[in-house]
Amino acid sequence: MTTSGPGPGTGSEPLGVVIIDDHRLLGDALALALARHDIESTLPELGAPDALAAEVIAHDPDLVMLDLDLGGELGDGSQLVRPLVEAGLRVLIVTATSDVEQTARAVESGAIGVVPKNGPFADLVHVVVAAARGAEVLPPRDRIALLDAARRKRDARTAVLAPFDRLSAREREVLRALAGGHTVAAIAQSSVVSEATVRAQVRSILTKLDVRSQLEAVVAVQRSGWV
Repeated sequence: MTTSGPGPGTGSEPLGVVIIDDHRLLGDALALALARHDIESTLPELGAPDALAAEVIAHDPDLVMLDLDLGGELGDGSQLVRPLVEAGLRVLIVTATSDVEQTARAVESGAIGVVPKNGPFADLVHVVVAAARGAEVLPPRDRIALLDAARRKRDARTAVLAPFDRLSAREREVLRALAGGHTVAAIAQSSVVSEATVRAQVRSILTKLDVRSQLEAVVAVQRSGWV
């Protein structure tokens, strides 16, 4: 864990911020900028989620700045929000993602707000300083709007995927094979059944998905992201 701060002789104890981000250059730049506001920054090494959360909790910062796209072993940073919040920490999401559902998950888990990292750097620093000092960074109206947008997106995806839920386990296997470019004959051979059996399964798939051909079924798979 690397720490950067104002150093000795600055008077009162500085505020502490932990920066969890896989973009080290941005993290270092933020640490330098925050030091000018008497805020000490800590940049932990990224590792297993549980170990990272425990390390941050032990540090007990005034604010945790958390990116959502951490890559590698961590992946989606939103999984870290709940354990940090439950430990009494304030978590601010600083991310370049445009995924409304991902940011909403973080807010639903207790994050105090979301700020874009691809905006003006001065604005980012201003929001982080305010959050570290305890200011509200996501007004209730904006929070409600974010959660409503995420809910509408989830509802729309559920509606799109609903027809696929009607498929039997065998029909799902056949549809995956069709989407993978396999013919009815190849599916029948690999499954050790007759082509007539597979064609009957395909007809059932088309009926349940309300499409007219195998091609339309494959297009429906691709558009929905079902596979």
